[in-house]
Amino acid sequence: MIGIINYGLGNINAYYNIYKEYDINLKILSNYKDINSNIDKLILPGIGSFDNAINLLKSQKFFDEIINFSLNEKNKILGVCVGMQILSTTSQEGNLQGLDIIKESFHKLPSKILPHIGWNSVNINKEIDILNNINENTFFYFLHSYALLNKNSDLKICETMYETKFISVFQKKNIYGIQFHPEKSHSQGSQILLNFYKS
Repeated sequence: MIGIINYGLGNINAYYNIYKEYDINLKILSNYKDINSNIDKLILPGIGSFDNAINLLKSQKFFDEIINFSLNEKNKILGVCVGMQILSTTSQEGNLQGLDIIKESFHKLPSKILPHIGWNSVNINKEIDILNNINENTFFYFLHSYALLNKNSDLKICETMYETKFISVFQKKNIYGIQFHPEKSHSQGSQILLNFYKS
């Protein structure tokens, strides 16, 4: 079953409604104890800042539970926007250490116009399961000022151009990160969420 972590950041109802359209059960996890043997996939949403997200996860005791969950490779995690960023070690946006599940750092986008907001396309470098039925240069909805700029990262799956290229989708074994918002990206975003369910 899929569980979505409700720690105060992210439009939980949008995800719930998308899965409901496919008759897929999505469990909203408002207590860290809800992460149990019935959950084998986690969605970590996020709208806001890096440090705020980390503080919320720690105050609600989700932080260590997510790390422990990730260690079982039969489990899968999908981090979205800030939820993607906090899977990393650090970010220029904050001073705290992230979940450190991926050994990467996020940096401020080198643009005079921030945040990067609106529709932009993704360039697919590698086909993976959550991209099934997603075409090259499909547009998704973005809203962020920090990104994974490591062009040589082994985790890179998709790139997007906003004055410079950044990683818009990554994968590390059972861990996925997407910089855009699938819950705001119409049918193509719904397809990503359906693919995660099927993965």
